[in-house]
Formats: sequence, structure tokens, C-alpha cells
Amino acid sequence: MVIVKKGDCEHCGRFYRYSLWDCGFGGNSYAYCDKCGMLGILNYSNPQVAGFPPLSQQYAEIDASWEELLGPCVCGGHFRRGAAPRCPDCLEQLSPVHAAKHIATQTTAAAKGWQWQNNWSGVYCMAMDDPNAPGNPRQMIDPILKPDIAKTRTRWARMLSFGR
Repeated sequence: MVIVKKGDCEHCGRFYRYSLWDCGFGGNSYAYCDKCGMLGILNYSNPQVAGFPPLSQQYAEIDASWEELLGPCVCGGHFRRGAAPRCPDCLEQLSPVHAAKHIATQTTAAAKGWQWQNNWSGVYCMAMDDPNAPGNPRQMIDPILKPDIAKTRTRWARMLSFGR
């Protein structure tokens, strides 16, 4: 179940809905699309991700060395280190400091001493609500660049294949 919260854009003033994810709890790292701000989640239990180079910090934003291993976002942008979530209306990057106000007031753990990290590179990441499917996070799970199947098949696999 996704818990959807409400924030406001510091650029256009419009409201948006989002979900906050704890990468340590989920066993993953992430990157945002540099064009639309979609969240790309990379789960360590995926064998392909497990074969990626080691990260300088697990359970946080990816290292730049992973960028070339990721496929493009559905919007045509790229998942990059240093990118940030974007307002669904004006597409401006959201400030983690501005977001701190609504994140802290809507997080029950804040009453127990939890504090927002004030950046888009730490253990917590934000998935915006998908405007085409309200209540669903706008994210891609394991946006890995897949090799062309024809190039990776051996000669015997091509000869014995009943498909293309």
C-alpha cells in the first residue's frame, strides 16, 4: 500500500501528491529522471543490479558510474545522479528544503524525533503521484539498459530457436 501525501511547488504554487520511500528498508538505490523527475528504483535483489559496480554509498542515490547502465525514462530523459523530483505541473525541480515543511508535518515519525534529510541524495527518495493513474507512484522499477537479444544469443541458441 502506498501512502500518498500532499506537497506544494515553490515555483508555481500548485499542489502535488507524493510518496516517500526509505531505501534502506526497501533494499535499493535510486535516481531521478533529468527531464521529468520520475523516480527510478534499482533493487539490489535483481541479479542484473547485483552485477553493477559497487556504490560509494548503498541505499541512497546512485553513483555516476551507474548512469550508463540505465535505460531511458519513458519521457526520453535519463536517470542521473544529481537530478531531482519535479513538479508535475511546471516541471521545475523541487527543493528538498522547501519540501521539508510538508514532509515533517505529514510524517508520523517526526513526533518521535525523525528528521528529513534536506536533500535528494540520501536514504529517502520521493515518488510523485502519477497524474494518469492517481494513487500510483510515478516510478520505474529497475530501469536497466537491456542488451539486444539478437546480439547476446550464441550461434547454437540462434540455430535451435523456434522464434526469431
